[in-house]
Amino acid sequence: MDPVRKDMKRRESPAPSAPLSPIPTDTQPTGDSRGERLVKKSLSHLIPALTSMKEVSSACPQLQSAVGVLLVVLEAYKNYSETTEAIGTLLSRIQSLNEQLGKVRSEDSCPPELKERLVSLAGQLQEVVGNAKKVQSKGRIVRFLRATEYVKRTESWVKQLDQHINDFLVGGVVAVEVAVHVGEIIDIHRLSLQLIIALPSLRPAVEAMLHSESSVHVPCHENTRKEVLAELCSWLQPEDPRPEQTGPAPLNRPILWLHALAGSGKSTIALTVADRWERGNLLGASFFCARDGDRSNINTIFRTIAYQLAFHSSAFREHLTMILETHPDLYSSSPTRQLEKLIVEPLETLRADVKGKEAYPTRVAIIIDALDECTDTAAVSVVLKSLASYIARLSPLRFLVTSRPEENITRGFLLQNIRENTQDLALNQIPNDLTRRDISSFLQSRLDEIRDNFALDASWPAPQHLENLVSLSGLLFIFAAAAARYIEDQAERDPENRLTSLLRAGNAAAERRSTSTSPFPILDMLYIQVLENAARRLGDVLKVRLNLILGTIVLAEQRISPTTLEALLDLPPGTVGRVLPVLSAILTFPNGGGDPTPIGIIHLSFPNFLVDPIRCTNQSFLIRPHVQHSHIALRCLKLMKALKYDILGVASKQDRILNNEIPDLEAKISQHLPAALQYACRYWTRHLCEAEVGEDLLTALEEFCKCHLLHWLEALSILGCVEGAVEALQTVQTYLKASYPTVHLQSQSLRETDILSLLYDCERALRAFYPIIATSAMHMYSTIAVFAPLDTPIRRLATANGQTSLLVRDGLENTWSTTLVSRVIDESSINTLAFSPDGKCVSCAKRDGTIQLLNAHTGAELQLFKNHANNQIRGLSFSPTSKELLSGSNDGAVNLWDVATGANLGTWKAHSDWVRSVVWSPDGTLAASASQDRVVRVWRMTSPEKMVMLRHGGWVRDVAFAQDGDLLSGSDDKTCKVWDTRSMKWDTEADMIEPLQTLEHDSLVMAVAVSSDSRLVACGINNGEIVLWTKSDGQPVRSLQGQSQVTSLAFYPSGLLAAAYSSSPITLWDVSTGAPVNTASNAGASAAAFASDGLHIAHATDGQVHIHLWPSELKQKAARSTTIAGKLKHPTGCSSVEVGEPLGSPLTSLKAAATSLIRRLVLAVHEDELRIYEISTGRCMRTLGHSSDDRPCAAWSPTGRLFACTGRDHGVHVWEANTGELVGSFTHHLKDVAGLVFTRDEQYVLSASKDGTIRRGKIEQNDQQSSSEILFRSLGGVIFALDVSSDGQWILSASSRRKSPPDISSAHLLAPASRQPVKSQYGYYNTLRLHHAVTGRVVWIEHHPCKITSVAFYEDCTRALVGNREGEVFLYDLTQLIPSDPVVPYSPPSLPVPEHKLSRKQTRRPVLHISFSPDGLAAIANTGAYIPIPPELQPLHAGSTNRPSTTLSLDEDGWLLNSNPDSDSRRLCWIPPSFHPGIRSTGSLPSPSGYSIAYMTSQGSLVFMEDTSAC
Repeated sequence: MDPVRKDMKRRESPAPSAPLSPIPTDTQPTGDSRGERLVKKSLSHLIPALTSMKEVSSACPQLQSAVGVLLVVLEAYKNYSETTEAIGTLLSRIQSLNEQLGKVRSEDSCPPELKERLVSLAGQLQEVVGNAKKVQSKGRIVRFLRATEYVKRTESWVKQLDQHINDFLVGGVVAVEVAVHVGEIIDIHRLSLQLIIALPSLRPAVEAMLHSESSVHVPCHENTRKEVLAELCSWLQPEDPRPEQTGPAPLNRPILWLHALAGSGKSTIALTVADRWERGNLLGASFFCARDGDRSNINTIFRTIAYQLAFHSSAFREHLTMILETHPDLYSSSPTRQLEKLIVEPLETLRADVKGKEAYPTRVAIIIDALDECTDTAAVSVVLKSLASYIARLSPLRFLVTSRPEENITRGFLLQNIRENTQDLALNQIPNDLTRRDISSFLQSRLDEIRDNFALDASWPAPQHLENLVSLSGLLFIFAAAAARYIEDQAERDPENRLTSLLRAGNAAAERRSTSTSPFPILDMLYIQVLENAARRLGDVLKVRLNLILGTIVLAEQRISPTTLEALLDLPPGTVGRVLPVLSAILTFPNGGGDPTPIGIIHLSFPNFLVDPIRCTNQSFLIRPHVQHSHIALRCLKLMKALKYDILGVASKQDRILNNEIPDLEAKISQHLPAALQYACRYWTRHLCEAEVGEDLLTALEEFCKCHLLHWLEALSILGCVEGAVEALQTVQTYLKASYPTVHLQSQSLRETDILSLLYDCERALRAFYPIIATSAMHMYSTIAVFAPLDTPIRRLATANGQTSLLVRDGLENTWSTTLVSRVIDESSINTLAFSPDGKCVSCAKRDGTIQLLNAHTGAELQLFKNHANNQIRGLSFSPTSKELLSGSNDGAVNLWDVATGANLGTWKAHSDWVRSVVWSPDGTLAASASQDRVVRVWRMTSPEKMVMLRHGGWVRDVAFAQDGDLLSGSDDKTCKVWDTRSMKWDTEADMIEPLQTLEHDSLVMAVAVSSDSRLVACGINNGEIVLWTKSDGQPVRSLQGQSQVTSLAFYPSGLLAAAYSSSPITLWDVSTGAPVNTASNAGASAAAFASDGLHIAHATDGQVHIHLWPSELKQKAARSTTIAGKLKHPTGCSSVEVGEPLGSPLTSLKAAATSLIRRLVLAVHEDELRIYEISTGRCMRTLGHSSDDRPCAAWSPTGRLFACTGRDHGVHVWEANTGELVGSFTHHLKDVAGLVFTRDEQYVLSASKDGTIRRGKIEQNDQQSSSEILFRSLGGVIFALDVSSDGQWILSASSRRKSPPDISSAHLLAPASRQPVKSQYGYYNTLRLHHAVTGRVVWIEHHPCKITSVAFYEDCTRALVGNREGEVFLYDLTQLIPSDPVVPYSPPSLPVPEHKLSRKQTRRPVLHISFSPDGLAAIANTGAYIPIPPELQPLHAGSTNRPSTTLSLDEDGWLLNSNPDSDSRRLCWIPPSFHPGIRSTGSLPSPSGYSIAYMTSQGSLVFMEDTSAC
C-alpha cells in the first residue's frame, strides 16, 4: 500500500490535551469566491505586463490604443460583480478592441508578421463574443435563475481572454517586431513579457498556493488563537511586538516550526497569517501541502515558491528568467537543486545588486504548511535537508513550516544548520484554559449565527447547553467545528433538536468513556450521529450506495470530484450530488453538478474512524478496505476497456511524434481521457494489491492484460506518469503469486491464466524501452514491434496495433535475455559503478567528474552530483541505509552525498593522490578510502576530522569491510592486509599500527572481498587469479584462475563469489569447489558492480550502463542461505582451476564488423572465425577460420572485391570475397595494427601499427606470404589512425609519442604547424601528419593537445577530418597544401593549414571512427553522430548531384535520422540503447540508397536493419 495512504489510515489522532484552532463556519463572509480570486490573481499578473506595453508603445499609436482597450476589458471584470453587467462589459469592450485592431492592421507601418498575428487574435476574441451573445440572448428570468452558472461561464471567458492575450504576446515577441519597423527598440518592460514566456516552465502547483479553490482550510475565527497569531507576527516583525503575545520574545531565527498532532489547527493558523501577511505585503510565497496531486509532491514545493517570489520582486523575476532560459528543465530536478538554482542564486544576485537590495524587503515570509502530508519516505525530510544546505544564503526569506511531529521531520529539525536557525512553537504547550476560551468563543459565535439564520428564540442556546457542548469538545476544535456544521444542517433545518440530540448522545458517550476502547469516544459519537442522521434522510437505494461512495472517497488515491466519482463507480448522474448534502458536517463539496472541484474531508480523523472497527461501532457504516478496494479495482479495469490504440486520434503519419509535439495535447487529453479513466490508469494497481482477489477480478484482469496492456502504457505516456509503472507491475505480480493459492482454494473452477506472463512481458518491455515509452506514446508500438524478442506476446500485441516500416533481419533474441535495462549515460567511458544496498539505485562515475544516479528499474536519471570539478571519480560506495553515497576522486578528495536531495554533505581532502576506492562499514559508523599515495584512511562518520592512516608499500587499489568490523586493503605491493578497526586508537601514528594479517601474493592485488560470515577473504590479482584465504589465520584455501585482470569482487550471502574481469566474462564461482558456476558477458566493460540480492549485475560499456540478471537457474542457488564454513569443512592447501571456454557464452565472440557499401556485405570478425553476411537479408554467405586479436581491424576494398583483417600474429591478412581465398598475409608488424585501408586501385593495403610504423603491402594473387615495405617509422611513437586519399597520392596518420615532441626541422614540410608541441595530460605528444603516399615522406605536421583517434579524407582531397579521444571533431582545409592541378607550378604556403572545430553537442566520447557523409556536407562520427559542415568549409565538390543528399545518423536521444543539411532531419525510428552501435564498431550507417543498415552493438551483437518505406 502507498505509504501516504497507510499514513492516512493510521489510528493516530490528536491527544485530548492538544490545543486546536477554530474553524469558521460556511456562513462567515469570505469575500470573493475562490474561483473569482484565482481569475483575478491571474489577471493581476497579465495587467502589469500590458500596462507596461501600453506605456512604451507610443511609437505605434494604434497598438497602444488597442492595448489600452484590452486593459479596460480586464479591469472591467475585476470591478463588476453582476453577471449581466460583466457580459455587457465584455461585449462592448471586445467590440471596441476589434475596431482598434482593425485600425492597426490597416497601417502601412505595421509589419506583415504582426498583422497576421493580430488577425488571429481578433478571431479568437470573436469566439468569446459569440459565447457571451448566447447568454445575453436568454430571457431575463432564465438569466436570473441560472445566474450562478453564468458567473462561472463569464469567469471561463475571462480565462480564455487571458490565454489568448498570453499566446499573442509569446507568439512573436511584439517588442522586436515593432522595433524593426518603427525604428526604435521598444522595451515592453521585458521583465513582464519574459515572465509570461519563461515562468510556465517552472510548472508550479497553483492549487497549493494561497486562495486556491482546492483548499478545504479556512482562517481562524475572529478573536481566537490571538496569542499564537501574535507570536507568529512578532517572529516575522520583531520590531512590532503584539500585546496579545504571552510567551517569551521571539528569537531572531529564519525558520519557525509550528507543530502539533493531527487536527490541532495548524493549517487554519497558517492560512490566517498568510492572509494577514499578504495584506501587509509581507508574504512572498506559500505552499499548502495535501495528500493529493502535486500538493503532495516534494519536487513541486521550491519551484512553486520561486514562481510566487517572481511576482513579488521584478529584480528577482529578471534573474530567475535568465536562469530558466539556461536551464528550462529545472522543474524535474531534485528539491535541493531547485532551491539552489531557482531561489538561492536569484537572491544572491539580488543582494549583490545595490538597486535590487534597496528595493527588496528585509523580511519576506514563506509558508510551507502541513509538510507531513507530502510523500517523503526519506529518513530525514528532503525539504529540510535542502534548507539545511542553503539556509545561510536565503536571506531575507523567513520560513514558517507547520507539520505534525513525524519522525523524519523531527530528524530534519535536529540537523545542526536547521536546529541553530529554528524557533520551535509547539501548540500543545498552549495553556488549556486559553484553548477552552477559544472553543467557547467559537461555538458562541457560530450558534449565534445559526440562531439568527433560523430566527430562533433569543435565549437559544441555553448557557448550560453551550457549556455542555464546550465540555464535550474536550479541547478538540475539530469536534467543535463538526458539531456546528451538524447543528446548522440546511436540509434538516432543525437546529434545536439537533443540538439536543447531539448533547444527549455526547453525554451518553462521555459516561461510557471509561469502558470504551476507542481513544476518542466523543468524536466517534459525533461521526456516528452524523452518519445515522444521513442514512435516515436517504432513500433505500441511496442508503445502499452511501457506504460505497464514502468508502471510495476515503480510500481513493487522490481527491476526486463528484462527476469523476460517479463515472468511477458507474453511478447514475447526480447520485453523488444527492448524497453529499446530508454529509455536509464532515465533507466539503462543490455546489454545481459539473464543477470539477474535488470532494474534501474536513479532517483525517474521519477516514481513520471509518476503517477502524474499534471506533466505528455501527457496522453498517464500517468500511472494509479489502472489499472496497476490490470494487474500485474492478471498476478501474472495466473503465480501461475504453482504452485503444491512438486514443488521442493522432494521425498515423505522426507515429514518430513526441508527446510534447502533439498539437493541443491538453485539450485532446480532456476530450479522450476523462478524469475517471485517468484515475483508473494511474491507480488500478494500487487498488488491486489491496483487494480480495476473486474470479471476477481475475477475469477482468485477464481481459485487460490480453487486450489493453499496451493501450495502458500509451495512456500513461500521454499523462506523463510512466515512472512508477515498473514497480507497479512488479507489485501486482508479487501480490498475485501470493494470493493465487488462497483464491484457488476458494474457487475450484478457477482456470490457469496468462496474466502473470503478460504482466511480466509488459514489465520487461517497459524496462527495455523506457525512454521511448516515456516520451512518445505513438512510437512505442513500433519500437516494441521491431525490437522486442520474437516469441513474446507483447511483440504480437504491438504488431497488431502499430505499423512500422523497419525490419530487423538479424540480431534479435527469441525470448527476453538476462539484460533488463540498457541506458545511454554518457558518450565517454564510465569509471566505476555501485549498487545501493536496497537495490533501487545504481550510481555511475563519469569521466567528467560527475556522478549520475539511476533508477535500477528503468535506468531513468534520479540525481546528478556535481562537485568534483572534472576530477575523475574512481571509487563509489553507498551507506548501509542507501541514503548516502561516498565518492573518491583523482584530486585526493572524498565527498559525501545525500542521495535523496543530491546535496553535498561534506568534502575531505584525505589524500595527496588519486583515491582508488571508498567503503562504508556494515553498521555505517566508519568509512575508509584507499589511494595511490599508499595510504588507507579510516574515519568515524560522526567526527570525520579525525582520521587513522594505514600504510602500504604501493598504490592501494581496493578496500572492503568485513561484517565483524575488520578492514581489508589490497595494494600494488602484492599484499592484502587485514586491519582491526574495533580497537583502533584514533590518535595513533600511521607507522605504529600493525595489521592483523598480511596476505602475500605474486602480483598486484586489484580487488578484495570478504564473505558474509567474515571467515573467507578473496583477493583478485593482476594476472586474473583469485586467491581465497581464511581471514583468521591467513592461510590460503585455493586459487581460481581467470583469463584477464580482476577488476571487481563480491561475495553473495549464499557463499558464491562474483568476479568481474577487464576483458573476459564476468564469472560466478562456487568457492567450495573452486568451479565456475556461470558466466555473463561483460563486452569489454569499463566497470562492473554486483547487487547484494545475488541476482543483479551492472556493467558499463561505451558510455552505456546495462543491468542484468544471472540466468534463472542460478536464482535458487544465489538465494540459498548457507555459510562458507559449511562449504569449506576441510580446506587443504591451495589448488587451481583453469577456465576454458566461458560457460553459457557463444562459440565465438564478435570482435569487430566492417561494411562494404558497394557490395552490401558485412564482414563480422569473431574470435576464431570470419563471417560474411548479406545486409539486405541477414544471411551468412561464407565462414572462414581466422584467429583475431582482442581489438582487430577490418576493412573492405573500394569495390568490395577484397577484404582484410588483422590477426593474433599482428599481421594483416587479405581474402578474395567471392571465393574466400586468402590472397595475402603481411606479418611484419611487431605490435597490434590500429589502422587498415586499401588503395583505390586495390593493389596495395596500408597498415598502421602501435609499433610506430606504416607499412604498404602489395597484393598479388596466390602469394599468401607477401612482403611489405615500411613507408614511415615514428621512433618511440604509436600510430593510432590512418587513411589514404582517393587518388592514392596522400596519407593521413595520427600518432602519440611520450619522450619528446616530433622533429619538425625537415625541409620537406610544405606548411608550418598552427600550434607548438604540447604534452597531453597523460604525458604524450600527439601529432597529425600528411605523408606522400609513394615515399611516405612527411609533408605537413600539426600538433594536438589530445590523442587523435581517427582521420579521414574527402573524395576530392580538399578536406580532412580528425576526431580525438575527448569527442572533438576538426576539419582541415587542404586546398592550399595539395595542388589541385599537377600541371600548374605549385608554391607551398607560408601560413598554417586552416583548422576548424566543428560544432557538436558537448560529449567526451572518443571519436574512434570519422568519415564524410556521401555528399560531403557533413561529418559522421562513431557510425552515427551527424555533424553538419558549414557551407564555407565544405569540400569544393561537395553536394554534387551524383551523390546521395541524405545520410542515416543516430542522434543523442537514440533516434535513427534521415539527415539532410538542407532541411530538418526526419526521424525513422528510435533505436534502443542495447542496439546502439558500439564505440569500436567498424560497421556503418550508410547512405539510404537501399536503407539497409548493419553494425556491431556495444554488447558485441551484429544487427541488420532495413527500412522498407519510401524514404
